[in-house]
Amino acid sequence: MRKLFYRNAGKVVPLIILILIGCQKDDFLENIENQNSNSRKTENLEKTTLLKNPYEIHTFRRAYQKVLDSLEQGNFKIGKGFGKDKSRKSRDTANIQPNYVYVRFSPQSDKQENKLREHRSIVFIDYPFEYEDGERYHQENPLGEGERLSYYTSLPIDSKYPRNIPHTILQEMYLPEKDETLNEIKTSNKHTRRGFVDNEIDFMNHVIEQAYADTNNKGLLPEPPLDNKGCETCFLGINLNAKWRPSGNVKIFDDNMGTSSYTVQECTTSYSYDYSPCYNGDYSNCPKLTETKTCKNVTKTRNGSYVPIDGANILIRDTWTLDRAIADAQGNFKHKEVRAKVRYVIKWDRFEFSIRDNSGLTQAEDQGPKLYKQPWNLRINGGRMKYRGQIFQAAMHFYYHNIGGLTRPPTNGFWKTQIKIAAVETSQGPSSTKMQLGHGTFGVIPHIKIKKYGDPSERVYGTTIHELAHAAHWRVDPISWDNLVEQGYLYNFGSNNPGPEGASARRLMESWATGVEIYLTNMRYRRLGPNSYKYQGKNLQDQKIEDGYKSKFYTTTFYDMYDSYNQREEYGILFPMDRASGVTWPNMEKSLIGSTRWEECREKNIVISGRALQIRELFNNW
Repeated sequence: MRKLFYRNAGKVVPLIILILIGCQKDDFLENIENQNSNSRKTENLEKTTLLKNPYEIHTFRRAYQKVLDSLEQGNFKIGKGFGKDKSRKSRDTANIQPNYVYVRFSPQSDKQENKLREHRSIVFIDYPFEYEDGERYHQENPLGEGERLSYYTSLPIDSKYPRNIPHTILQEMYLPEKDETLNEIKTSNKHTRRGFVDNEIDFMNHVIEQAYADTNNKGLLPEPPLDNKGCETCFLGINLNAKWRPSGNVKIFDDNMGTSSYTVQECTTSYSYDYSPCYNGDYSNCPKLTETKTCKNVTKTRNGSYVPIDGANILIRDTWTLDRAIADAQGNFKHKEVRAKVRYVIKWDRFEFSIRDNSGLTQAEDQGPKLYKQPWNLRINGGRMKYRGQIFQAAMHFYYHNIGGLTRPPTNGFWKTQIKIAAVETSQGPSSTKMQLGHGTFGVIPHIKIKKYGDPSERVYGTTIHELAHAAHWRVDPISWDNLVEQGYLYNFGSNNPGPEGASARRLMESWATGVEIYLTNMRYRRLGPNSYKYQGKNLQDQKIEDGYKSKFYTTTFYDMYDSYNQREEYGILFPMDRASGVTWPNMEKSLIGSTRWEECREKNIVISGRALQIRELFNNW
């Protein structure tokens, strides 16, 4: 593996571990973040109150016994149906047997982590179920040097899972809703009256409520319904017979998508003075001030509109269980049936990629509300959730949607690791891509960093495409990629004046990523909106030849070979001669193979397209 990629490894011993590529010099030379406890700020944090598991086998048995004791003590009224049940006299906590397990998987390599992800039926999170907030958990429990993330899930006790991955069964559980013997009991769909047991379902509903009360989880139970006299304490909230399907819709505000209207309430306050108390000698209330507040709804417009998040990964948590649903092209999602209240969570990942948090070390997710029999219709309009959603949409496009025949970035099946993209919450400094040889160390460190927090939607989207295009270039030809990175960045320490060979290599790498950035971003916005859309207004085609650092390396050459637009005719002699057009992206991608210099790539495009004059003059602009 190392021999294949580093033919000249002996010349660059300190660089044998990493291949780096980014978009400005500062980030090429930075060290990988320190992974020890100093890498996270934990000062002034109060320890989180941990959740307790109501379904843990011993906890549930204790709750079961309490309800049995109440029956024996006459604290419950017993209906005819339950009174005739002879089996109730033989009830014992031994009847409660585990049917689920709470498991921690601790993969020791990227390969093991990938095998876990391949089990699509296993839904997991990267923090213990005792925590509701994953980010808080990772703040309080930072990874030590060399440590990897562990993953937590609950599974049927007899389920098949990859046992060759280190794992620990943390708890055995009994989940009544997963007990088929209870599902087979035919009863009316009436709610269970508090203190009254008429059948097996009534009995188990009391046990569930007791288990939730014993673990301080009563807030997770649905609100009990009112009876016909308005009594809100007459029924239990939980009802094993009452199933519902969590569902909803998720959309994100895109400020590059036309205009939208919204309603705000505007209020004005007026004041009036009453001097009559003065005439009666009541000077303590003279004059009497009256304040009048008038409000009205006002419709306004703003740039942008809401668009669906196709492919969003929506989880629901019912204390110690998880379920997953993937949003469709309209942003709609629907889960399996549940009985209790659930918390909705949006997890910014798919099988091929993972959006990481600000630190880059842990999975990014955002908590939704706890709801019962209510959909979650999420409208994301700002902040870190919007930022993560914009990056997610670009990664979804490059990995799962139409990309015009281009090669996708490294995939789990190809590279045996999930590409990790850090949503760094800053707009300062360059975004970057780092591709690693071999396996075993990228389980935590992100491959890509995006630093466009607060930027317009198209810039966040386009930058993510740009960085993923670098990763895809690596996949197309890692040997040539090795050479390009060394010549373009490493040998000259990322200088803005890297010399002729360095400039040639860097121009090739960055121009390719820039072309793909324009092409795929246009594809997205033209699909959602008008066909006249142009990335950043002019598809970046407004840069003068040799006009500083940016245009020297980040040229639009590849996009120019594809489009039918001549920049010089539009902007004048200081702009590129751009008569080439109609070259396909798959053919241009072929020109990358074996190319380690700008001029080599030019000649290959001439051979592929047969358009020597137009392509030579286009490349020669720079």
